[in-house]
Amino acid sequence: MSRFKDAKTLLDAAKEWKQRCLIEGGSLFTEQPLWTRSNFDELRTLYVENLDDESSDSFLTKLERQLRRGSPDAKCLWAEMMWVYLLIVRSTAMAPGTKRNGIREIWKWSGRSFPEGHALLDDTVLRAGVVSVGAAYHTLGWKEYRFFVTAMLAWFSMERGVRRERRSQPWDFASWLDGTEFSENRMFRHALLFLLFPDDFEPIVTGTGKSEIIKYLYEGDAPAATDRVAVDRALFVIRGRLERELGDEFHFYLPPANELWKPDRAEAWFRERFSDAERVWLMNVGGGDPDLWPAWLERGIVTIGWSELGDLRRSQEQIQNELTTRGHGENPSQRAFFLFNFGNEMKVGDIVIAVQGKKRLLGWGEVRGDYRYNPDASWDLTHSRTVVWRPCKRPVSIPEHRRGISPKRLTDFTPHTPWVRLAFWCMDREGYASREFTIDHAHEDLFFSRERLERLVASLNTRKNLILQGSPGTGKTFIARRIAWCVIGYEDDDPIEMVQFHQSYAYEDFVQGFRPTEKGGFRLKDGVFHRFCERARKKPGTPHVFIIDEINRGNLSRIFGELLMLIEADKRSEKYGLALTYSDDRFHVPENVHILGMMNTADRSLALVDYALRRRFAFETLEPAYGTAEFEEYLERNGANPDLIRRISERMGELNEKIRKDNELGRGFEVGHSYFVPGESDETSDTWYEHIVDTQIEPLLREYWFDSPTDVEATVARLKGNGAT
Repeated sequence: MSRFKDAKTLLDAAKEWKQRCLIEGGSLFTEQPLWTRSNFDELRTLYVENLDDESSDSFLTKLERQLRRGSPDAKCLWAEMMWVYLLIVRSTAMAPGTKRNGIREIWKWSGRSFPEGHALLDDTVLRAGVVSVGAAYHTLGWKEYRFFVTAMLAWFSMERGVRRERRSQPWDFASWLDGTEFSENRMFRHALLFLLFPDDFEPIVTGTGKSEIIKYLYEGDAPAATDRVAVDRALFVIRGRLERELGDEFHFYLPPANELWKPDRAEAWFRERFSDAERVWLMNVGGGDPDLWPAWLERGIVTIGWSELGDLRRSQEQIQNELTTRGHGENPSQRAFFLFNFGNEMKVGDIVIAVQGKKRLLGWGEVRGDYRYNPDASWDLTHSRTVVWRPCKRPVSIPEHRRGISPKRLTDFTPHTPWVRLAFWCMDREGYASREFTIDHAHEDLFFSRERLERLVASLNTRKNLILQGSPGTGKTFIARRIAWCVIGYEDDDPIEMVQFHQSYAYEDFVQGFRPTEKGGFRLKDGVFHRFCERARKKPGTPHVFIIDEINRGNLSRIFGELLMLIEADKRSEKYGLALTYSDDRFHVPENVHILGMMNTADRSLALVDYALRRRFAFETLEPAYGTAEFEEYLERNGANPDLIRRISERMGELNEKIRKDNELGRGFEVGHSYFVPGESDETSDTWYEHIVDTQIEPLLREYWFDSPTDVEATVARLKGNGAT
């Protein structure tokens, strides 16, 4: 299950629920049995047979009314059902605290004390979701819970032996589940199957999404969308094939897999990455001349051969006649076509992918010069164009399923953007010999001026230590990596390390300390920053950047120890080396190490550490980008209509003005723009906007104005357009 290594916490929790509840009929949070037929029968009477579809009250208000006459067990069971229902939801769609508060509220209806501190209610579990569910998962939750209750009633109504057999047969279980009441078109059906059988079912909660993937990627006759088990089986087959191409950690809704079944995504990716390119060309080096590719790299060119044909700047018909005259066949139309393209159709800005035969990718480049004809050059250099190449570190195998490419020397592959996207994904994954990363690259999709970015990079270069501070959602993490790449000079994560400070982080984690061994003793072990400095010391010509998230949350004196002096820009030499706390070896921070910290100005602990950092770090404040031309143009490129863009800028601008004027808050507590930067699978709509307000902005405001719930409600109403601040 390596493809779920990042979902281990989620799947471990789901496994515990399966054992304790579905198999044993027990409970998640107590020692008494809750998941029983009698309790689900009670919930059917209280909820399924007593739906409230007339009042305009919230779901929880209605539910409290429906469960009021129920037993404490029934209410606790519903709280545990909510835990299961929300488990799959990604934290970006619903914060751990919001999940826990909903579970706590329902549990307390029982009159029993809530199991605060339970391991399954910890943030690490509640933030482990893997699906960015749409708003419908919440707004239509009443239908999902109706299905949940009736499916569980049917499950616990079966004999134990039948249940035992079904729970070990994924496809049999899915067929049974689809036959239960209210299962049609239910999103939780998909979530439930993934939680129970993650090796067989995808973390996708819509049948429409699954059918779209099959439409583009299934080889053979696609199953009918109504046959949900057949659809899941088809996805299982597709995953097996793509794992061989992309590796076993890919996700259908993330690049590059989503661009293989969403041609518009592949096209959008290509246009975003190569905005100046009209076309993408495949140049087949072949095996006839092993020195051809090295010559292209050394000279920064691409060539086509065929020196005897003369200048190629003429019509395709003329080139074809020349080929025929010289004995290259009676109808050499294909050869004439690619020679004509090289001399006439290839343009400055176009992209060239170098392939060797049908099996290997060698690298790619950007055409920087017009066609040149030099009759005095050697045969292999007569026809050429200047190209800036990005060669792969080593030849990259083309996935076997994608090897049906043309063996011609030159092919226009512009129409095949999904193949192009896959090729670039393979090359990017393996890495390049050198990938230049400049201010221009870094400035793409940043919402402040190029001059400001240059100042940030210059600050890190000269001071060695830089703090990016800003309110929540101002893009500090996103910007930090781009600054690091600018300092390094190319896009490479090897000279970068990232950690996050917290209250328990110590010198022993960061610098050096004694750690227990398996045999019961202790040994001296270097911390993450010490190891990073040693890596940097071995490559003195390469800048290295150490990124610290939430730098203000740690006790800096305790974490850095004597390194608080050694990190200063003018102390980066052996002359200032010191013996470390646990070692007599003298240690100094190398000249090529840069420290880039991030600090949330809404954190109440900020004032405690600001003075300790001020003398050693340059500080730069990032601000919300609402109302800036760059942010609004970005939203427009991502599909937002003018009314929605105006709504976001105006409403969030008003909110931030209110926060700035609040004597208890101020500018450092403003709400940043990152909340409204759409993800890959997001559709920018009013529903999307209001879902973000409900699940992310409102919980933050309740923390800010915890003693003024009425004011929060009015502010949220104004954000959503039906109230006044």
